Amino acid sequence: MRALVIGSPGVAEVAEVPMPSPGPGEVLIRVAACGICGTDVHIFRGEYMGEYPLVPGHEFSGEVVAVGEGVSRFRVGDRVAVEPNIACGNCEACLN
Repeated sequence: MRALVIGSPGVAEVAEVPMPSPGPGEVLIRVAACGICGTDVHIFRGEYMGEYPLVPGHEFSGEVVAVGEGVSRFRVGDRVAVEPNIACGNCEACLN
């Protein structure tokens, strides 16, 4: 699949990347629309957290194309909008 990849601060290109497979409890979404926000710009500039290379764009919508084991809330074909700001309370970002 093609994706915008930020290879290092200030360096980005559209590149072919491997198609991911959903793991247990995950879904794979074919992105239909994606916003690039201020956070993405800061990451591109190297001003904000990020492990390079990375694919920006955490505000998006699309269609579920595959579901992982144990997923019962979503089905292939469902149209979804992603809310990236739900805190887990356990990861490094949530704890800091």
